[in-house]
Amino acid sequence: MNLTAHDIDIWLIEPHQLSEQTLSQYRQSLTEQELARLTRKRGEVAQRDGMVTRAFVRQILSQYEDIAPLEWQFGSGFNGKPFIKNAGVNLQFNLSHATNLIVCAVTRTHDIGIDVEYIKRRSDTYKLAPRYFSAQETTALQALPYEQQAIDFYHYWTLKEAYIKACGDGLAIPLNQFSFTIGDDHRAEITFSADRDDDAKEWQHFLFEPTCDHKMGLSVFIDSKQPLTLTMRRFNATNGSTIVTLPLKSL
Repeated sequence: MNLTAHDIDIWLIEPHQLSEQTLSQYRQSLTEQELARLTRKRGEVAQRDGMVTRAFVRQILSQYEDIAPLEWQFGSGFNGKPFIKNAGVNLQFNLSHATNLIVCAVTRTHDIGIDVEYIKRRSDTYKLAPRYFSAQETTALQALPYEQQAIDFYHYWTLKEAYIKACGDGLAIPLNQFSFTIGDDHRAEITFSADRDDDAKEWQHFLFEPTCDHKMGLSVFIDSKQPLTLTMRRFNATNGSTIVTLPLKSL
């Protein structure tokens, strides 16, 4: 599959909709070590989703390189960010999973981060926003109708998670050291406090609604004026790639 320097492919898969035949195919693309680690997860759903996540990224990466799913090698950087260890491979990826949805962003050369969240989980977002968000973001949220605040909380949360994942620093970066302003076109602009040494002109950020139950944020380390092509793809073990529009429709 062709992927130019300024293409971003975002792959989506809904593990609860996979057939037993597909799950069996995915299981065969995992290493013995990965299968052994899955047995330590508690509950059938956690084991299934863990298996799909690992098989998903192996199957996806093999769409771009002549490398079998079992032959991909991975390492972990600072704060656990995964990277590809195979020699001569020019690909970057980032994964995220939530209840009923797993996503993976793939690009050639740019640092990238993606986060997806299930917005119907129980969480006291009204207390979390003032604790973790910038004053600007908290004010913007609290100006919304009360019920809408719990939904839009995840706009900011997914964008913040995507940015710190792209940086590779994780929660070593205080979340109130940077702030997002959300536009009407799936785009978001970032600003930094004096405590954060970064340049907003070197980033692009996007916000999506992959399903009515999820929010998804994407951050890409690339000149803010550089055109990017983002393509949403649904992975199928039989047919490979299907280009989709969001929100996803049920299979």
